[in-house]
Amino acid sequence: MSEALIVFALKYWLVAAFALFVALLWQVFRPGARAAMDRHARIPFAGGEDTDGRT
Repeated sequence: MSEALIVFALKYWLVAAFALFVALLWQVFRPGARAAMDRHARIPFAGGEDTDGRT
């Protein structure tokens, strides 16, 4: 059983890595990603920081 899992992992690790890479690219470059980043960028920060980062 364990040998079959090892052989499976050795045969298909590149396929799994490619699928994860494609999923990452889709998450970053999907059509609504820019709008989501713009929405997240407008979250106000807690605390009284100035524009140069000092409190």
